[in-house]
Amino acid sequence: MNSDPVHRAKHHQLWIDKVRTDLDKWSPPADIELCLKIDTLILLRGGTSAALDLVRTFSPQRLRNELVTNDLTDHLHDAALRAIRAHGYPQRELTETDMPACSAKLHGAVNWCTYEILRCPQTQVMLLDDRTARAVADSSNDQITAAELQHLPHNPCLIEFYRPIEIVGDIKHGVRVRAVGFKSLGDAAAPAAVVCFYLDYWQPAPQSGARLPTSLGFWYGGCTCATMDNAARIQMGLGSDPVLEQKISDECKRIARNLWDFVTSRSINYDRIKRKSARHLPDRERPQHTQGLRSQLDREVFHLYLTREVSRAEGEHSRQLPPPWGYRVEVLGKFHHLVYCGKCGDLHRHDLLGTPCRKCGEIVGPRANVRIEKSWHHPYVVGPEGAPVKDVVRDVHRRKVRR
Repeated sequence: MNSDPVHRAKHHQLWIDKVRTDLDKWSPPADIELCLKIDTLILLRGGTSAALDLVRTFSPQRLRNELVTNDLTDHLHDAALRAIRAHGYPQRELTETDMPACSAKLHGAVNWCTYEILRCPQTQVMLLDDRTARAVADSSNDQITAAELQHLPHNPCLIEFYRPIEIVGDIKHGVRVRAVGFKSLGDAAAPAAVVCFYLDYWQPAPQSGARLPTSLGFWYGGCTCATMDNAARIQMGLGSDPVLEQKISDECKRIARNLWDFVTSRSINYDRIKRKSARHLPDRERPQHTQGLRSQLDREVFHLYLTREVSRAEGEHSRQLPPPWGYRVEVLGKFHHLVYCGKCGDLHRHDLLGTPCRKCGEIVGPRANVRIEKSWHHPYVVGPEGAPVKDVVRDVHRRKVRR
């Protein structure tokens, strides 16, 4: 297979293309959603083996009545939104006492969105090279909120990496992530969203011979709900350790914020790559639920290729004299925070929050009259041209000794 990302995007050789090929072999979307609704019914009845045996005995008419009674006739994410609104969201955040009534529907909604992001025709796929992805994931940042996720540039969207990136390497064997998906739900008054981490690990689908990617899903809005496939637990060797699960969840929430900041940054250049028509099986060789329909690969999809080119200001770094050493050093990528006065828009120093603006005199921040914008600074190399690149080990825990 050609390793060039542009070639792979044009000729349907991406990871998402393999996933959609396997999803075509799986059940129809309506059947998958019905199975998830049945799982939600089982969780609403306690999630025990007795509840499982009882739901399996339901007749089709009894099952329809149960779905109506438990408000599960619509899409699962709509049912979850109604459930958290019934418990006071957005006027207040849900507490532990509210979770038993909502957790089953929230888990069902996250599982459905995990599948829908992969198969939805409106999903925009962004290609991101793994080197930049690692730099973005390792950046320090706050956890993301549901209100921020309402401003996605594309909804839903999937960020696919050229090669899997490893996160939380200090936990067990680390977690190899292949792609991250975002889906905005709700509205500005009651924001909600789902973020899905797709791991570089496959699990077999029952009775169809298809493969499905393992995933970690997170619900934002009213509360934070996390789901993890059993295959992901086995891959990471977690077992039933809640402390490790919480640590992985916190790390994923921070990485989700970093990626969201990255794709919404104004300094990113997008190259649209139009895909060629895909070759597909004739109808007689397709699964029954896809016969007569266009394959998932036949959809006209525009992939957004995130370039690593940086449009610096003309003359920047050019007036600096070459450093005296005989090697080059790579400067890591990171986020830059720019603080502006909310009234006049004048640039304000971050360490002067709470002081008057130099232009209009209004107090800037720390909470009122302040606007903060973030931009991503790509990695670059400094040093004499033609000199070898030297690896520099940076000890972030070491502090300079004061004299």
